[in-house]
Amino acid sequence: MDNLVKFEIIRLPKVYIVGKELRYSDSALNEGENRLPAFWNECDNENIFAPLELQTEHVFDSSPVGVFIDWYLGDGDFSYIVGLLMKEGATVPHGYASRTLEETEVALCWVKCKGLEDTRTAPFEPAAMAIKDSGRSFDRMKWCMDLYHPIRSTKQDEDGYVILDCYIPVE
Repeated sequence: MDNLVKFEIIRLPKVYIVGKELRYSDSALNEGENRLPAFWNECDNENIFAPLELQTEHVFDSSPVGVFIDWYLGDGDFSYIVGLLMKEGATVPHGYASRTLEETEVALCWVKCKGLEDTRTAPFEPAAMAIKDSGRSFDRMKWCMDLYHPIRSTKQDEDGYVILDCYIPVE
């Protein structure tokens, strides 16, 4: 697990993910058809964060996030929402999606990845291994999240690596 930089269990308060949603096939992602980097580029180009950042009193964390959610709908797909974590009372702009992330214990894992494209593909394996090694479980998780901290996710180390913050609910 040399890609895992930090691992701790923390309590995440109730927050709301507000942003743009992509409904996507789990099987297509597993077969190598990864539309997530293009979706991030689209969100960045459309500056979807600007109307959320204007709600300063309702922003929980100003770092962009990508949340995998809604696997349990039974259709073999999931939703991926790119946006910001917001507090209660935030306004959801027209055309945006919103989901509630209930208060829960999460594994916060800093995962070292080779460049931004790597962070937008498969950063969760080292985090999953650390959770299992800690004796905790994430079998019934309803979501998982990658958070792009403005320094850790953009400033490359001497080997070209950046750090992604992964949040995974644990039992």
